[in-house]
Amino acid sequence: MRFLILILFLPGFGFSQKPDDSMRMNDIRILASHNSYKKQPHKNVLKFLKKFQDKLGDQNNPDYIDYGHLLFSEQFDKYGIRGLELDVNYDPHGGHYKRRRVNLFICGQRQRVKGGGLKNPGFKLLHIADVDFETNYLTLKLALQEIKAWSNQHPGHIPIYINIEAKGSHPADESKALKRLGFKKCIPFDTQAYHLLEKEISEVFGSNTLYCPSDFRQGHQSLRARIDSVGWPLLKDVSGKVIFILEGNNHHLYKSFSNSIMFYYGVEKDSNTIFLLRNNAVGQLGEIQRLSKLYMVRTRTDAGTIESRENNYSVWNAAIKSEAQILSTDYYRHDARWSTYQVGFKNGLYLKTKAP
Repeated sequence: MRFLILILFLPGFGFSQKPDDSMRMNDIRILASHNSYKKQPHKNVLKFLKKFQDKLGDQNNPDYIDYGHLLFSEQFDKYGIRGLELDVNYDPHGGHYKRRRVNLFICGQRQRVKGGGLKNPGFKLLHIADVDFETNYLTLKLALQEIKAWSNQHPGHIPIYINIEAKGSHPADESKALKRLGFKKCIPFDTQAYHLLEKEISEVFGSNTLYCPSDFRQGHQSLRARIDSVGWPLLKDVSGKVIFILEGNNHHLYKSFSNSIMFYYGVEKDSNTIFLLRNNAVGQLGEIQRLSKLYMVRTRTDAGTIESRENNYSVWNAAIKSEAQILSTDYYRHDARWSTYQVGFKNGLYLKTKAP
C-alpha cells in the first residue's frame, strides 16, 4: 500500500502524527496559499473598480481580487501552509513600480509609495501593476528573507514549495489608453533576468537550504531518468529544504540553464519535468489522478473568491479526490464577510491509503 499524507491545518491544531522519513517526496500532499504575498486591496480601490465592472469584462471582475493573506510566518505557524506563490515582476533599473496609478482617480489615495526598496533595482512582488498592488512584501528579497528566517527556526520542516510566477503582462500591456495615463507596462523576462533571479534567490538561501534539480538528478541524465532508476527522493532527503518551481513569462528560456536552482512546471513529454499544473480539479479530475502517480501536480481548491462567497466545497472535494500533491487556496482561514468557507483538517494531518 502507498500512503499519502496531506499536511493541512486549522487554527489551534498541530501535527497528530509525524510523517515517516522513509516516505517518498511525491507522497507528501501540502496545502499552499495562492498569491501568498498579497494584501486585500483598499476598499476605495475596489469601490472605484466596481463602478466600471460592466466595461472591465467578466475576466476582470473586481470581486476576484478581493482577498488577502497573512505574513508567511503566520501562514506557516497557524495554518500549516507549506507552499507559497510569488508573482515576481522584473525591475532591472528600479522605480518601475513606485506609483499606484489607479489612485489618480480616487480622492485621498496616495499614488507614490516611499521606501521599501522600490527605487532600487531588483524584483518586486505585486499582483496587477497600478491596480492590485497591496503586498506584505514590496520586494522579492524581503519575502525570501522571511522564509529563510522561518526555515532556520524550524530545522527538519516538511519541504516548502515556492511557486515563482514570472509576470509578463499588466493592464498597460493591454490598453494604450492606460499607458498614456501613466500605467506601467510589464518588463519581459529575458535570459539576463533569470540569471539575476537565480542570484537573488542564492544570496538568501545557501546550498544547505535549497533543493535543486541537480540534487534530485544525482548524476542521472534527467529528472525522469532518476525516478525511473531509483525512484523519488525520500522525505529525509528533502526535510528542511526549500524547493523553487518556475512558471510564467518566457520561462522556456530558463530550461536551457545548466546547474539551475529552480525546477519548472512543464509538459509530460519533457524528461526534466516532474511538476505539472492542472488547476481545474473538477474538470481534470481523472487526468490529475493519473498524473499524480508519476508527477507532482499542483491544483487549486478555490479561485476568485467564488467558493468563499458561495460556501461551496465542491472544488476542494475534487482536489482531495484528485490526489494532487500541492493544493492551492486563498482560504486556509475563512472570510466572515461571505461565509465560513475554510479548507484544512482539524487533526492537522490527513492520512489516506490507496493501492500502488
